[in-house]
Amino acid sequence: MKWSSSKQLDEKKLKRMLQMADEQDWLEYKRELKLFSDGKVAEKARDEFIKDILALANGNSHTIRKTKYIIIGADNKQFEENGERVRYSVNYQAPTQSDIAKWLSKACSPAVVGLECEMVTYKGDFLFVITIPPTFDLHETTRELNTPNGIYREHTVLMRHDEHVFPASVRDGITILQLKHLYRQEITNPPSIWIGAIVGGIIGFISSQATIRAIESRAQENLVLVILTVISVLFGASIGMIAKWLNETRYDWRYMTWMQRAFLLFFIVVFIVIYVTVIK
Repeated sequence: MKWSSSKQLDEKKLKRMLQMADEQDWLEYKRELKLFSDGKVAEKARDEFIKDILALANGNSHTIRKTKYIIIGADNKQFEENGERVRYSVNYQAPTQSDIAKWLSKACSPAVVGLECEMVTYKGDFLFVITIPPTFDLHETTRELNTPNGIYREHTVLMRHDEHVFPASVRDGITILQLKHLYRQEITNPPSIWIGAIVGGIIGFISSQATIRAIESRAQENLVLVILTVISVLFGASIGMIAKWLNETRYDWRYMTWMQRAFLLFFIVVFIVIYVTVIK
C-alpha cells in the first residue's frame, strides 16, 4: 500500500473516517467530483464544490475548533464487507490547490486560509482529500452560486449541520462569528491549563515551606518540597483544564440530547464528590 506524505491526515485517521456510519458536520464524502469536461470547467459542479467548502469552513457553533474534510472517491451511502465505504478511484482530472484558491477568491470573502488538497493512495485506490483547518472568519458569497441543487445569492453565509448545507440566519451567523473570535483569543492568550499549573506550583512551593520546617533531615525536606510542589502543579493544571472544558461544554450544550446532558451532569457531580474527598 502506498501513501502520499501529508501533514494533515494519516492513514489510520483516514481509515477511521471511511468507517464512520454517517457524514458529520466536519466530514463529507463524495463518490466523484467531475469538475472538468473537455478541458473546461463545469460551472454548476464547480459552484456546488465551492458551496460545500464554504459551508464546512463556516461550520456551526459546534465545530469551531475542528478541522474539516472532504473525501472524494468514497461513497456517501454504500459500505464494503469490512465496514469501510465503497471507494471509486479518482482516475480523472482533479483540481489543483491553485485552482481551488482561485475559484474561492472569486466567490467568497474573506478568503479561506490554509486549505490544502492532496491525492492519496489507499488500498490501491486514489482518493482526493480536501483539508479545511479552523478559520477565524465568517465567509460569505461575493457572487451568485448556481448549483445543480439550487441557487445561492450573493452575500449568503452558508453553514453545515450534520450532512446538510443551508443559508445561516443572521442570529446563527453572529453566533458563529463570535465563537470564531473567541477561539482566536484562546489561541492568542496563554492556555488556562498552563496558567493553573504555574500558579499552583508557586502556591505549593510557598506553602510547602511551612510543612517541612518540622522535618529534621535535609534530604527529607527536599523530597517533601518536590512532592508537594509537583502535587500543586498537577492540582493547578487540573483546575485550568476543568475551566477550559467547562467553557467548551457551555457551547456544546445546545447540541446535546437530553440523555447526553443528564450523563454530563451526573459525571460532573461524581467528579466533584471524588475531588472534594481527595482534597480532604
